[in-house]
Amino acid sequence: MPENAPSRRHDTLDALRGFAVLAMLAVNVQLFAMVWIAADIPGLQTDFSGWGNRAIWLVTQSLVSQSGTTLFITLFGAALVLSAQAARENPVRQWPRLSWLLLLGLLHAYLFWYGDMLVPLALVAMIVVSANAMTLRGLWGLGLGLLGFTGLMLLAGSAIGGLIGSRITAAEAMGFNPEAIAGIETLYRTGFFARLGYNMSIALQSEMMQIVFMSGRIAGCMLLGMAGLRSGFLTGQWPIRHYAWIAGTALLLGVGLCLAGAWNALAAGFSPASVLQNRVAQYFGSLVLALGYAAAFMLAAKLDLAGAGRAALAAVGRMPISNYLFQTLVMTLIFTGFPGLGQFGQIDRMGQALIVLSVWVAQVFGSIFWLQRYRYGPVEWLWRSLAAGRLQVWRA
Repeated sequence: MPENAPSRRHDTLDALRGFAVLAMLAVNVQLFAMVWIAADIPGLQTDFSGWGNRAIWLVTQSLVSQSGTTLFITLFGAALVLSAQAARENPVRQWPRLSWLLLLGLLHAYLFWYGDMLVPLALVAMIVVSANAMTLRGLWGLGLGLLGFTGLMLLAGSAIGGLIGSRITAAEAMGFNPEAIAGIETLYRTGFFARLGYNMSIALQSEMMQIVFMSGRIAGCMLLGMAGLRSGFLTGQWPIRHYAWIAGTALLLGVGLCLAGAWNALAAGFSPASVLQNRVAQYFGSLVLALGYAAAFMLAAKLDLAGAGRAALAAVGRMPISNYLFQTLVMTLIFTGFPGLGQFGQIDRMGQALIVLSVWVAQVFGSIFWLQRYRYGPVEWLWRSLAAGRLQVWRA
């Protein structure tokens, strides 16, 4: 993240980033625990008949959706601005930093988890970093334009996908029949190395999809993060009434959009058309939700509310890559076979929620404990050292 010294960090940005890291796990746990399509079609694996499992899925879709990932990407864009400012005092080139992040993401994606976001993040950032020279109006306009264009592509895909009709299920249309799911379960339960080939193939497909179809969303969020920082929105410089209005309106609209999409899919029995419509609703809803959460954090900081909670989240946000990769390590050990527990496809959403809560607690207290002794998270320290070409000071 930014290259400036810890004493010059923006605590509210760290808290918001920490919230984003924790929120991502609430969604990603489904991809670790089951086949990826089960996040959209929850009845494919594990029990979904009970009210508890349905409620957790609806709450995750409505209150979290992809807002954590959206915030993380947006704050990475803001960090590109901070890094450029800090470079006047500590001249470290952006491309080496992003190249090392790309390598880290490739190792993460192909060895551990196909859902990695570091690879597309680093690749897009290598282009977006040049936007530091753009005007503020240009950043707002191009960022919103890219997000709108990606949304239009999703709408077009949803309309075309709706032509499938109801003759086959959405899962079958994507190649997930019971035999295929059983085969994937066997790979994951057998062990870490047994599922490695499958993970690599899905990682490649995922990266291609992200780069070809979703790079507009990634770039758009980064540009808005740059604009948000330079305009003062992400540093708490806007009036309280503006933050209050944005937070209230955006959270209400975002939750409404996400809930409407999820409820429609549930009521339609997750038909192909309803699943695609829900993806569109989640895309737009998560963008609005992210705006609402960002405004709410800025409002809380200006009113000095929930100081202890914000400080705890800030600790998580000061070592985001370490915490992100720690989540992968824990989830891999739980859901993959030897040397893990091999619980893939065995734990329902209520069980997954308990795991998420446990990891959240561990990451909050673990981050506070670590940063009392060290200046950076372990991965952040390694990343900085590699980018600078020399070992960085680690002790606090």
